[in-house]
Amino acid sequence: MKVILSGYYGFDNAGDEALLSAITSSLHQLQPGVEITVLSGNPQKTTRLYGLKAVHYMNPLRLISELGQADLLISGGGSIFQDITSARSLPYYISVVALAKLLRKPVIFYAQGVGPINRPLSKWLMRKIANRVELITLRDEESRQLLLRLGVNRPEIRVTADPVFSLKPDEEDFAAVEPIIAGLQDPNQPIIGVSVRQWEPLQGYQQQLARTLDELNARGYQILFIPMAYPDDIDESRQVAKFMTGPYQIVEQNLSSQQHLALISRLYLMVGMRLHALIFAASRGVPFAGISYDPKVDAFLNYFRLEPLSLNYEEMLQALQSLLNDQQGREQILKEAQTLRQKSQLNAKLALSLVVKK
Repeated sequence: MKVILSGYYGFDNAGDEALLSAITSSLHQLQPGVEITVLSGNPQKTTRLYGLKAVHYMNPLRLISELGQADLLISGGGSIFQDITSARSLPYYISVVALAKLLRKPVIFYAQGVGPINRPLSKWLMRKIANRVELITLRDEESRQLLLRLGVNRPEIRVTADPVFSLKPDEEDFAAVEPIIAGLQDPNQPIIGVSVRQWEPLQGYQQQLARTLDELNARGYQILFIPMAYPDDIDESRQVAKFMTGPYQIVEQNLSSQQHLALISRLYLMVGMRLHALIFAASRGVPFAGISYDPKVDAFLNYFRLEPLSLNYEEMLQALQSLLNDQQGREQILKEAQTLRQKSQLNAKLALSLVVKK
């Protein structure tokens, strides 16, 4: 059995690399002999890190050749079907799906988070192509509602959960991040993790967040910036940190997704803009607060009955202090994460069932 995996892989984004790891490990657990080929922005690195065959995602001849030999195309997960960060992203990823259908290959959208989709061409492409795939699984209800509004109604659509909930760090991952913890000013003090990204419409939040982090530091918490996209988020972490007067540390290493999970496991609270910073925290039972820059963040927070953080200093501080003191909330996160873990494991079973049916 040969499977092609299409997504935002090979670009040093911890969330998307975690998706790659989670999807492929789930497939291998259920079908040990499955041959997986990844469409990657850095095929050599993908092969080195995961031991998988990889081809460059922009090589059309290799793409046609690989799809021609495949039994299944998996498109996902993540947020590849949106046109807010780039006008080119959605047309590319949906064209891979269209090519697979031209070659009469079954396709699954695998735990996708869909949207925002604003451009008329993007909407038309989604409606035209998505209605021709065999199965769609989504990570949230909001994505399902968006597809229905766009007129996607022919394939079965099931809401499952993000594949990353199935990942667990091992002892080597914890050992790899231990020097980061040891390098903090006081490794015994509780740690607040911070994951930020550059986002022009939110410009100015940096001062409010920095002031809040300084106050929390004064109350006995250590501040650790954890970039999720390397090296882009390091620069944004520095933009926030330059407004701080208290101590902080920025993780400068390019950690693997498993190492990110191990590090986040050591936190007392995660404050994140990146969706997968929040997902990583939830999956490890760590309380989290989200700064919303995209509906996907709101959708995830909504599942846990949380509101996005206010960008007002007093309100931000009050919300974070409430989370830090909420022991019952910690227990609820663990409970909800277990439910999502079970749902996430359905994705691989559903994907492989398409090949069995064939």
